[in-house]
Amino acid sequence: MKSKKNLQSFSILAGIVMTVFLSSCEKDPVTLALHEPIHPTSSQQVTYNLTKVTSGSIDSAKLYEQVSTINSSGTITSTGSDVLLQTWTSPSGDLSHTKSSGHGSNKLVTYRWEITTPDQSKTFEVTYATRPYPVTNMPAPVYCQGDPDDVFDVVFIPDTDITTMSNFYDNCHGAIEEAFFDEPHTRFWRRQYNFYINKQKGTATDYDDIATDGTHQVPSNNANLAFAEGRVLMHENNLRDYASGGLFSTEMQNRGTIMHESGHALYDLADEYGGGVHWEETNYPNNWPTLADAQAAGNNYGSCKSPSDATEMGSSGWYHLCVSNCQMVTSGLTHTEYDCPCKSRITYTVLDNAIN
Repeated sequence: MKSKKNLQSFSILAGIVMTVFLSSCEKDPVTLALHEPIHPTSSQQVTYNLTKVTSGSIDSAKLYEQVSTINSSGTITSTGSDVLLQTWTSPSGDLSHTKSSGHGSNKLVTYRWEITTPDQSKTFEVTYATRPYPVTNMPAPVYCQGDPDDVFDVVFIPDTDITTMSNFYDNCHGAIEEAFFDEPHTRFWRRQYNFYINKQKGTATDYDDIATDGTHQVPSNNANLAFAEGRVLMHENNLRDYASGGLFSTEMQNRGTIMHESGHALYDLADEYGGGVHWEETNYPNNWPTLADAQAAGNNYGSCKSPSDATEMGSSGWYHLCVSNCQMVTSGLTHTEYDCPCKSRITYTVLDNAIN
């Protein structure tokens, strides 16, 4: 986690209450704001999409855009005006707007959706950079929503085995839309993530080959990635992936693996299968060292869990409460969902990350 800010206790409490309020009080329709391509070149057209995840009507929507210029030092040298791109009145479905031309070189683009529904007004603001990103040895923001001190920062790192970078960029978009923003609980907290793409490459190591090949090889600018809780080596080769601290690996198309390894790297969730790595977190664990401990915890999740759900993971001597297809049991091409103990841990870490 990041270093603790110098905040008074009242401010900390207010921040927690506001975070929960903004997320838990969202009324239908739940919507996702995304752009494509996720990291466009200076000349590529960009499409802004607002997708309805749940049913419900939208009374009106407005899409704004602001384009700024950034130099190699990371300084904004000029700030464009806030431009209204399009207005919708009583739209019947998802919303989309495509820019007629690219934004140019060395640009940071911020777009903002303002949505009015029968029950509330909502605003989504996202910043991304055009490619190539000019700031020396820093990852490019491709979907950023909040202060890096307050949200989870995730950097996608291309592996040296990637042969077609366009596939890598497409799968970065897919990891956001089809994994983090598709799994129900992390989608609930979708405002609490910033995503970046690194230009420098690293090399993922197969977990079974650590003894001979060593651990993951980090990119040359790794020291500048220390701000990020999650650094993801996305590769093409068929490897047994693993997390080491905040650095983890996944085949770039595997949405289940990125969610499983994010469970370790971002939320300190332990494995939930025999032969995995097990431990008990002090706050909101998903593993317990005895059957009695797991059974006692089964009373803490309302109707979601009961003591009878306590199960040993293989012959490990460790116990869990989650269902057999919880995301911390599975990995692979498609993601599953986090079960109740994991969801409680994720919520705890989201709020803890926002104030520490």
